[in-house]
Amino acid sequence: MKPLVSLSFMIAAFLSLFPNVLYANQPVISDISKDVVASVGEDVQFNCTVENVGRMSVSWAKRSVVLSMRNILSLSDPRYTITETRNDEAGSATYSLKITKIEASDMGPYECQVIVSATDKITKKLNLSIKHPPIISEERTPKSKLVTEGQNLEVSCHANGFPQPTIWWRREENAIMPAGGQTLPGPILRIKEVHRLDRGAYYCVADNGVGQPDERMVLIEVEFRPQISVLRPKVAQVLSHVAELECSVQGYPAPAVFWHRNGAKLHSNSRYEISNTASSHETTTSILRIASVTESDFGDYYCNATNKLGHADARLNLFQPVIPVPSSL
Repeated sequence: MKPLVSLSFMIAAFLSLFPNVLYANQPVISDISKDVVASVGEDVQFNCTVENVGRMSVSWAKRSVVLSMRNILSLSDPRYTITETRNDEAGSATYSLKITKIEASDMGPYECQVIVSATDKITKKLNLSIKHPPIISEERTPKSKLVTEGQNLEVSCHANGFPQPTIWWRREENAIMPAGGQTLPGPILRIKEVHRLDRGAYYCVADNGVGQPDERMVLIEVEFRPQISVLRPKVAQVLSHVAELECSVQGYPAPAVFWHRNGAKLHSNSRYEISNTASSHETTTSILRIASVTESDFGDYYCNATNKLGHADARLNLFQPVIPVPSSL
C-alpha cells in the first residue's frame, strides 16, 4: 500500500492555495464510527463527520500512511473508495472510507484528521480488528519435555488469534489426565510428582470459534530407573534340551541389559545366545537361551539392568525336574 502523494506535500499545497483563510468557528469531529470487528473477505466502512468544515482538508490515515484527502484517494489499492458528503447548510461534511474484501493486513488503527495548519490537526481514531482462527506458536510451545520421575512438570502453550483463543490440554486418545478428567483447562500443563505412567503425547488445543481449532502435540518423556519383572523365576528343563530364561526390563533412558552367573558376565557363544528386543513403553525383553542343558548349567542366573538413574537385577533359577519312577509291585 504505497501513497501516491506525501502528506506534507498535500498540506503545503493546500496552505499555499489558501494562505489567509480565517475560520470563524473551530472545526470539530462530531462523529466517527465505532471500532469494527470483521472477518477476512467482508466489506467495512468508516464514517467521519466534521462540523464547521469550511475549506478545511479532511483525510483518513492508517498509522503514518495517508489514505485519502477530502474525496481523493492517495493510494492505488482498488479495494479502497472515499466519499465526501457535504451539508453546506449545516456547514458539515461526512467522509466515508470503504474497504472491500478486507485482508489480514488491513487490521489496525485508522485516524480521521482535520488539517488546521502545517503543524496542527484535529484527530479521532477507530480500530479495525479482523477475526482469524487460532494459531499455536511453534517457537513458544515445545515439541517435547523431559522430566525425571518424582519431579513437578510445567509446560506452557501459546496461541494467537482473534478473538483471543481458549486453550486446554488433552491426552492422546482422550486418556485420563494425571489430575483426573479428560481435559485440563488453561494454557499451562502442570503435573505434580510425575510418574512414569504420565509419559506420552499431550495435545494443546486452541479454539476461538473462527475456523477450525488448532492443536499441537507435546511429547512428555519421563526418566526413571530400571525395573525388572520376571514371569517365570523358576524354569525346569531336562538334560540335553534347550532352556530359555526371560526377563522384562523397563526404564528410561533405555537400560543396558546383561546376564550374569556366579559373578561372571555371560556373552553369546556356542552355548549361550542372548537377545534383547525393544518394544513399546520403554520395555526391553531379554532372553538367555541355553542350547543344550548340562548338569553344570543348573543354578541361579541374574538379569541385570542399568541406566543413569540406577540399577536393578532379578534372579532366575534353572533346575532339573524330578521325574518320579514307578515302584515295582
